[in-house]
Amino acid sequence: MSRRPSETLTPREAQVMGLLWAAGKATAEDIRQALPDRPHDSTVRTVLRVLIHKGYVKRASGQNTIIYRPAVARAKVERKALRSFLQRFFGGSAQALLVRLVEDEKITPEQVEQLRRKYQPGGKTQP
Repeated sequence: MSRRPSETLTPREAQVMGLLWAAGKATAEDIRQALPDRPHDSTVRTVLRVLIHKGYVKRASGQNTIIYRPAVARAKVERKALRSFLQRFFGGSAQALLVRLVEDEKITPEQVEQLRRKYQPGGKTQP
């Protein structure tokens, strides 16, 4: 029995999606050329097929080639990944994640305070 495909992105899928979000559209060869390790063509096409199956990518026929486009906005995927990450590792608590970041010196308490002042409750940002 085969495993159901994950709705989240693998590191390679995220890499390909990053390229598509930046470019807006690309051929498989464009993507292969842009990847730092220049994987085999069949590897890129397999990743693209998986992304289509997961609903992250759309394909359309061009003049003599297939064009791939993102089917989902980057922000939506980021929110989904963050919710999953928070749930799996921090019990859904953004505060617990923030505490970990401060404890590990990835963000300072001063930076947290700057963010707090900038992003007030209700989603309104301050200049």
